[in-house]
Amino acid sequence: MSNPRTTHDHIPTEHLARAAGVIALAAVAIIHVSDLSDTLEEIPLIGYGYLLLIAATLATAAMLMTVPGPRVWALANLVASGAILAYVLSRTTGLPTDTLDVGNWNCALGTAAISTETLIVLLAAWRMQPQRLLLGPAYRNIISAEPKVTAPADSAG
Repeated sequence: MSNPRTTHDHIPTEHLARAAGVIALAAVAIIHVSDLSDTLEEIPLIGYGYLLLIAATLATAAMLMTVPGPRVWALANLVASGAILAYVLSRTTGLPTDTLDVGNWNCALGTAAISTETLIVLLAAWRMQPQRLLLGPAYRNIISAEPKVTAPADSAG
């Protein structure tokens, strides 16, 4: 008789990681949509950057739902890393038409955004590990298979 399967056997890790990545990318889009109208009025260049980021996160989330593989994770990593870089620059040196946020590290939306973007970068790094890319599924199954234990032969003859 076979062993009963547990819940985690039915949902592979990649599917869970992709679901978490999609949710995190959607959260980044929602965070930036919530601040979009004020930003477009006050600093149009930054607002257009928000529009670009929103479009990139939604497109990447759609790809992450439908296209498996490390290239989509690399895209998610690129989008999130770019957003983190823009946030850090806006708080340290300022951006081309905005120096008002220099030193403003206590913004709740900014903290939520950078936390979510960091989660995406970590997920992407995890899913793009070199051994994950080099080893095919069949080889990984051989490595992860439990060794069979046999009883030692009786030597008292």
